[in-house]
This record gives sequence, C-alpha cells and structure tokens, in this order.
Amino acid sequence: MRLPLSIRTLVATVVLTIAAGCRDGFNAFGSGTRARTNADQLLGSLADRHTEVARNPKYEYARVRMMRGALAPSRVFDDSTVWTSLSTNVRVLETFGSLVDGRYLLAARPNPPAPSRPADGRHLTTLSRLNDGEYQWEAAVDFALGSVRPADVASLVTRILASGEGRTAPLLRAELASLSPHGSAALGTLFTLDSLHPVTLVDGSTITTLGASIHSENLRRRFPSFAEYVHRYLDPARYRFVLTDRAGTPFLEVSQKDRVIVIRLRTLRGRLVSLGGPARALPDSLQLHADFNVKVKIFRVGFHELVMDFVNAARGDDERTWTVTARKEPRWDLPFITARLLRAPLRRPFTGEGSSFSIGVRAGESGGPTLLRRHSRLPVQESAILNFLNSLSGTAMDDFGSTVQKEENAWLRELFVGVRDDARAAIALP
Repeated sequence: MRLPLSIRTLVATVVLTIAAGCRDGFNAFGSGTRARTNADQLLGSLADRHTEVARNPKYEYARVRMMRGALAPSRVFDDSTVWTSLSTNVRVLETFGSLVDGRYLLAARPNPPAPSRPADGRHLTTLSRLNDGEYQWEAAVDFALGSVRPADVASLVTRILASGEGRTAPLLRAELASLSPHGSAALGTLFTLDSLHPVTLVDGSTITTLGASIHSENLRRRFPSFAEYVHRYLDPARYRFVLTDRAGTPFLEVSQKDRVIVIRLRTLRGRLVSLGGPARALPDSLQLHADFNVKVKIFRVGFHELVMDFVNAARGDDERTWTVTARKEPRWDLPFITARLLRAPLRRPFTGEGSSFSIGVRAGESGGPTLLRRHSRLPVQESAILNFLNSLSGTAMDDFGSTVQKEENAWLRELFVGVRDDARAAIALP
C-alpha cells in the first residue's frame, strides 16, 4: 500500500542528511578504482531504478488492484488475474524489475530469477487468508546494489551520522558546496537547508541539529504534477520519530511540522550516543516512538504514541539488518464520524507477532551482487472502519497518478545521478 506520501520522497529527505556530511560519506567508499566502482554501482542502481518506468499489463493491473484493496483484501484475494501463483489460502504475485532499453521494466512473471546486475529487483507479494475476514500481507524485495560490501554501507551510515564531529557549521556548508554541487542543486528544487549546527560538548561528543524546509512551489516549473502532490500531502504532514533505549533515553529525533524538518543526534568518536546526559553507547535493541498525522480529503488521520521494537542486527561483514516490529496499538487520530465504528479491527495488526518492517544489506552469494533487502508483514481484519480508511488511502493512490509518478521518478533520478557524479569527482584515483 502506498501511503498518502510517496515513500521515495522520504528517501530524498534521508539523502539530504547524506549531503550534509558529504566528505565523510564519500570517504566511506575508500579510494581508488574499487571505491569509484562501488559508488558508481550503488548510486547508479538507485538512479536506474527511477529511469522511466514501464510495466507489463499484468503487473499494472495487479498493482492497482492491490493498492485499492490494501485494507480490504477480500476485494483482491479471489481475483485470479492479479496473481502468478494460487493455492487454497495463499496468493502470490512475483515481479522482476530491470533496466531494459533505457527504461526500468517491472514485469509480473512466475519464478523470476535472482538479481544479477545492479538495479535488478525481485519482488514477492503474498496475501494469506487466516480466518473469515482476516488476512495477512507480506512483501519481500531483493534489489541489487552492485559490488559494494555491507560493511561499506554500514560505514557510510556511520560516517554520515558523525559528519559534524570536529567541524563548524561554516565548514560543513563549505564542504557541501564544494564537494556535492550536483546533489545539492537537485535537492534544492524541493528542500532548503535552513540550519546546520554541530556543537562540541565538554566530553568531546558532538550534538548536531539539522533543519530543512520543504518548498513544493520550487518544483512547479519543471514538475507541476509532482509539486501539487507534495503540496497536498507532504506540506501539511506532521510527524515525530524518536529512537530510544528501553529506559526511554533518546538517541535520535526526526520531526516535521509546518513544512520544517528537524533532525537531532549526538555522536562520539564516530558512533551514535545518547542525546542527553553521559554519552551512552547505542544498544542493539531499542524502541522507536512515532507520531504521524496527514491530511486526506477534508480529514486529518494518523496516530500517536506508537511504540515499536527496533533491532539492529549484524552477521559479520556480510549482513546488516534493521527491523521494526509493532505489537502495541497506538492512540488513533481519526475523524469524529468514525467514533461509532467498531475499533477492535484496528488492534489486529498489533496482536500475536504484530506488524513488522525490516531493511538490510546482504552480501551476494556465489559472486552475485550485494542486495538491498526489505520485508514487511501486515495482518488485516476487515471492517467498516478499515473500509473507510481504505477509501481515504485510495484517494491518495488516485492522486498519485501516472503523471505524478513519472515526474517524481524524473526528479529522483536527477538527484541520484547528481550524488553519483559528486562521488566520482570526490573519490581520488591512483
């Protein structure tokens, strides 16, 4: 299901953080020919994924049907045209994505191969019927990043987070201007970097605060449909995410209100540490606290006080995985007209194993490319209230029509190509 805000636009927000620490970010690839190849393939695969997208008829039909039935799965479960495989209580859609003749082709097909080239992607979407009116969605995606190692990706994340150490705000801005001109120019069509403040504390740790504002109006000249979508859904969005340990000590804060995004973190010797008090090392098991609210039609919908388990796992240098699991129902922000509707179905995604989302990087097998892997699980119990929410979600899906998608992909391709070109220039060759 696509949220009333393209998730790929949020990816661009993350790239804004990368750009803020561009020297350390690019240094994570190392130096020389291997580093240049790794950066080219990693960033090039992301750019290729957003080249003009084409879909075969089966996948186009299936994705629209699944989006419209995300919270009402019975509408799509018995439509055999959607699926590549069917059994009594399980439906499967298999899809393969690859760059073909200058377009990124997504094709639904049985038994797609494992990704073998950068930007190849294998998608597996499963819908299981658990009981009458109860279903479970699962999605698994493997996306090829090329030769970059998982340890290099982990180093990239670490260096980005710690980019404020030993630097002043003017120095960071100067690095951004000199080392990332193309990525900065692409980001500047939607975001403005308003503030960037690293503050060194007496214990040697650094608190870095980044403030950026969203300017959808800047997109209108070249991407008018995408600009309107961002204005309608991203501009009024309000959210706050706080990563804490089990005792509630915060380590990272990300928020947006009134089109202003704020990110706060603290690092010590290249590692994320607690925001307040003595510098505590980041544990592997944490909690993610989330509030989220967005406007759809005339309604504001969302949730607050959602607490999820967050696990950072590693398997040597071959795999890094970050998993979020929700097992406790949040407090809902819903229109007054839903007050009479049964709320029990809203608890279903949080019972038993709960709902989960994981993203990670795993080294390729038998000479294959490193894979960006993501997996999600969402149980659903159909009800009147979910039908109402499904209708709101459907409105956002309809608004995200072919023209918006095309313009968003064009904007993101420019962004990743720009960052790739900056990396090429910054990585020294022997």
